[in-house]
This record gives sequence, C-alpha cells and structure tokens, in this order.
Amino acid sequence: MKVGIHVPQLGRAVTPGLLLEIAVLAEELGFADLWFSDHVAIPASSGMPSFFPEPVALMAAVAVHTERIRLGTSVLVPAYRNPMHLAKQWATLDWLAPGRTILGVGAGWLSSEFAACGVDMADRGARLDDYIKGWRALWAGETHADGTHFAFRDVALKPRPSEPIPIWVGGSSPGALRRAGWCDGWHGTWAPVEVFARGLAAVRRHADANGRDPSAITASMHMEVRVGDTPPAAGYWSEAGDHHGDGDVQTGRPADLVALLEDYVEAGLEHVCLTPQCHTAQEWRDHVPALAQVVRAFE
Repeated sequence: MKVGIHVPQLGRAVTPGLLLEIAVLAEELGFADLWFSDHVAIPASSGMPSFFPEPVALMAAVAVHTERIRLGTSVLVPAYRNPMHLAKQWATLDWLAPGRTILGVGAGWLSSEFAACGVDMADRGARLDDYIKGWRALWAGETHADGTHFAFRDVALKPRPSEPIPIWVGGSSPGALRRAGWCDGWHGTWAPVEVFARGLAAVRRHADANGRDPSAITASMHMEVRVGDTPPAAGYWSEAGDHHGDGDVQTGRPADLVALLEDYVEAGLEHVCLTPQCHTAQEWRDHVPALAQVVRAFE
C-alpha cells in the first residue's frame, strides 16, 4: 500500500515556508504523494477556517521544489471553475511536474458555496461527468467535445500532459461510486472497514459494468490522524486555534495506525492519504517524521 500525506494548508499557522518545508521533508521520508484540499467560498458563519489557499496554485509552488513525489487533490470541486481553464491549468501543472499529478475530484456538497460561486447545485453530478470526459478529450489531443455542460470545437490545448492524468473520484454517494467505476481511482473518506469494503465492492461492480478491469481502479482512502495518546476533540482547528466539528480523527502511536490500516489493506485498500490534525508549525515538524513509520511499515 502507498501512503500519502496532506500538506499544511489551513489556518493561521500555515505559511509558504512551512508548506514547502513539509513538502520537501515528506519527499525525503518516502511518502508517495502530497495532498491538497479545496474550498473556494467558505461561509463566514460555518466555523471552518477561512484561511484556505487555492490548491492548484499551491501545487505549482510545490512542484518546482520537489522532484519525485506525486501531487494530488483531496478533492477539487470542478463545478466552481471553468472547465477549459482548469484543463489548461492542470496540463501546465503536469508540465511543471511531468507524470506526478493525481486529479482528485468531487461533485461538491456545500450549498452555500455553490450559491456564492453562481453555480446550480442540482446538476452537479452531470456537470462533473461532462467535465471529466471533456478533459480527457483535450488532454489526448482531440479538438472537440459535445457534452451538455462542456462542449467545444476546433480547440488545440498545449502543453498537453506527458501521460494520461489519473482522475480519482472522492465521496461515497451512489453517484460518486458509479463515477469511480469509469475513472481511475476511488478516494473515499474514512469509514469503518466494513463500510469501506461495501463501497469498494460497489465501485468494482460499476467498473465491470463499464467494461473496465476493476483492479485497474486504485482504492484510496482519506484519514484524519493525530499522533499521541490522548484523542483531541473531533473535527478541525480554526484559525484562532479552537477546535470545531464532528469528524473522525484516528489518534495513536504510528504502530497503532499501522495495525488499524492492516485491516483495510486486507479489504482492498491500496492507498491512504493521512491528514495530520496539527495546529502549530512544530506539531507538523513532529508529526511528519512520526507518520513516516507508517510509510515504512507498508513498503
């Protein structure tokens, strides 16, 4: 199993220097990939961190300071963006980091964010399907597409990716599982192992129905983690250092996380994105080397 790690991206403690420091350290320690999250318009009343830099820009910065480690989104919401512009952005990112990107996408869920971006939430699934098909056409050198939400004629996009961009689908809704069955990976959120196994079985059924080899679709999971003996309050840290939310944070020693993940590997997990729940620069510096023990355990 391959192990990736989310970069420092949210909250007041994050700086460009810390981002690049942790990215370079993660590459040195053998992590497979670095992950970046996405929110464009955060509701002021939500309690979510409002300091949330845009992921593609961050990935470009990290691309030129690293050499081997892959870069992925966990996950990008394409509905908030012009699909032609994003196709060009991502092809340019691949030009900076050839063959090192993973485009993790999701249909989106935050209704106020859709409203703030002026996008209809009702057709978000069909929109994402059309976007993915259009990107694949552009990146393969095709000059036209006829989608309802993404159509173009006589378009030449360059630079083109050095190889096909893997597209991983985030989420566990029926639509997400169906979509993962014709894309390149399923990037699910942490859930009990039996729930993960049911989701993966559904993805594989959809892959088979689409004439795909189910084993060609990477089974990935996002997991919030904290190294230590005492679990923090569940959720996430705000810019002020306060904790919010009801998320599941897996807390323990690296060996405990390895033991937990072994059951998921047995159920078919091939990749995990560890998201450290850190709220100071020093905690990031402590967590990344500690979590490298998980990398070594699954080499």
